[in-house]
Amino acid sequence: MSTDLFLFLTLAMIAVVSAGAMLFSTNAIYAALYLIVNFCTIAVFYLLLGAPFLAMVQVTVYAGAIMVLFLFVIMLL
Repeated sequence: MSTDLFLFLTLAMIAVVSAGAMLFSTNAIYAALYLIVNFCTIAVFYLLLGAPFLAMVQVTVYAGAIMVLFLFVIMLL
């Protein structure tokens, strides 16, 4: 088994588990944190595909800006 395949399968398992945990989480804060984990694993997938700009945009825009706004709205409510 090559290292790329092992890394892909490990990241795929983390992405699926974090997405499922986000869907079934009863606490909105934990759901947002699981979504951040999912966004970061998607960014690593982009790095494996050789797209560093998309990985940087994924972390900066989605995990950085949008999730901070989402957490701010949850805290505000």
